[in-house]
Amino acid sequence: MTPIETRLEQLEQQLQQIKNQSRRERRIGLACAMMLGVAALVGFTRAPKPEVIQASRLEILDANGKIACLLSSTPTGGQLDVWAKGGANIARLSSSESGGDLALWNSAGKPVAGIFANSTGGRVEVTHGNGQIAAFLEATKDGSDFVLTRSGSEEPSMQFTVNAEGSEGLLNRPNGKPALRFGVNQKGSAFSVVGVSEKEVAYLGCDAKQAGMFRIASGDGSTALEGGVGDGGGELAVRETNGAGGCILGNTAARGGYSEIRNHDGKAAVSFEVQENMGGRATVRTAMGQIAALLDQGKEESGTVQIYAGATRVAALGGGPNGGLLNLFNMKGKAVVVTGAASDSDGGLFSLRNSSGQQTVRAAAQPNGEVASYSSDGAHKRVLMAP
Repeated sequence: MTPIETRLEQLEQQLQQIKNQSRRERRIGLACAMMLGVAALVGFTRAPKPEVIQASRLEILDANGKIACLLSSTPTGGQLDVWAKGGANIARLSSSESGGDLALWNSAGKPVAGIFANSTGGRVEVTHGNGQIAAFLEATKDGSDFVLTRSGSEEPSMQFTVNAEGSEGLLNRPNGKPALRFGVNQKGSAFSVVGVSEKEVAYLGCDAKQAGMFRIASGDGSTALEGGVGDGGGELAVRETNGAGGCILGNTAARGGYSEIRNHDGKAAVSFEVQENMGGRATVRTAMGQIAALLDQGKEESGTVQIYAGATRVAALGGGPNGGLLNLFNMKGKAVVVTGAASDSDGGLFSLRNSSGQQTVRAAAQPNGEVASYSSDGAHKRVLMAP
């Protein structure tokens, strides 16, 4: 082997030793690095956790570097905002002067729902896609309100109100005018139908005495038909358009049923009722309401017909123990003509009397038929006999 070859072989051996040494050093360095990394990890896990992380703004970014969530402070407190993938702010939880607010928006940026604290409590809202309120539930000072609206308008379409006095519901027409009302309070409950003229045309409920009643009215609100419970039972009234005249059908507390037909002024023109002795009575009255004629059951359980002039009875037709009787009276109420079945004999009787009611002429059919005249004091009698 030549000296040059020997020298090259030595150099090759030295180079191989250097490579082997380099490999060992790299392995040792890698091992040390791994040991140091493990030690660092162990030391990190054993390090004390921080109790407070302070920041005035915290942003969470998506894969494109855009804000997906934002936690920040505002003049009224804290605020958390959430963004959708398209970049729209879709939710916000924040504080206000009254308390907490939660608002939701759609992808077009229009509000769709919210929960808010206010001075009287809380409010929940649901809105249309255009941002107009569709419904809300709200606590009030002494109760709560629930309202539904139509699309294109924030005017209430249906509303329920609860307060210290009671509860009330309201349904409106498309033009916002009331159509139905119903509710309950300490005095009772009621259901009302309102016409297009905003006048009540039907009512079902109770009156001031908490008794049931109903009322039907014309388009202008004038009562046409009314029924309810009175002191003695039920009552039904059919009225004219002015609300005064018409017919009344009802019941009295102590005796029984009655009926009235009234004139335009609301005064009774004809009436039918049960009287004190439980018999019937029919009365015809003047335009001023005074009795003009009366048909009833008399005290002797027989029927009578009575005619009046003003407040004075001027004629009476009735029955007595012996038969029929007809009396004519003067304006003092004294009978001046009496005719009928005689009470002291059989047959008919005819009697004329003066203004004081003293008999002056008497004609009787039995026993033998006679006509007699009397003095004004009734002390003297003169009998007129047939020749």
